Amino acid sequence: MLGLMLGITIILDLTPLGAVPVGSISATITHIPTVITGIVLGPVAGLIMGTLLGLVSLLHALTRPATVLDPLFINPLVSVLPRMFIGVVAFYVYNALSTVLRKLKTGESVSLLLGGISGSLTNTVLVFLMLYLVYAQKIVEELGAPFKVILLSVLTTNAIAEGIITGLVVIPVVLAFFKTGNFKESSGKVV
Repeated sequence: MLGLMLGITIILDLTPLGAVPVGSISATITHIPTVITGIVLGPVAGLIMGTLLGLVSLLHALTRPATVLDPLFINPLVSVLPRMFIGVVAFYVYNALSTVLRKLKTGESVSLLLGGISGSLTNTVLVFLMLYLVYAQKIVEELGAPFKVILLSVLTTNAIAEGIITGLVVIPVVLAFFKTGNFKESSGKVV
């Protein structure tokens, strides 16, 4: 499963499939396999997959920088560390919500939606936190805008689109995994 998810991550990173055009922005979806891994296989697998996603991001920055910020992702504190928590957070949000909402007819879908959104937001928030902590002055100089303005523009455009897309993709994919009966739900029972 980890190999499959890593392969999908690499394909999303290397091709235009990893960016969904939404109006005037492009929502990155390369982190979706990490969210799915965390929810389906648990927090340890989510941590491993997040680390692998971070390494893919680091290699992307080294070999194919496309924006002025890409060289900053050569630093593993920016490219790897924040992404280690994507699958972990997605798992714990999903797990907590599925326990609380299990009696509702749509409880599972809502839990998966919010688990997916939380994993996506974890990516955005932690990457920007590390960019701020390590490179705030450099980013301000490169982009010519205060860091708060840059953060606000990303949070109100890309982060929202990426979160919604992630949540909507996670629902049918994870439900299909659980339906096969080969994967344990976070509660430990085979579905």
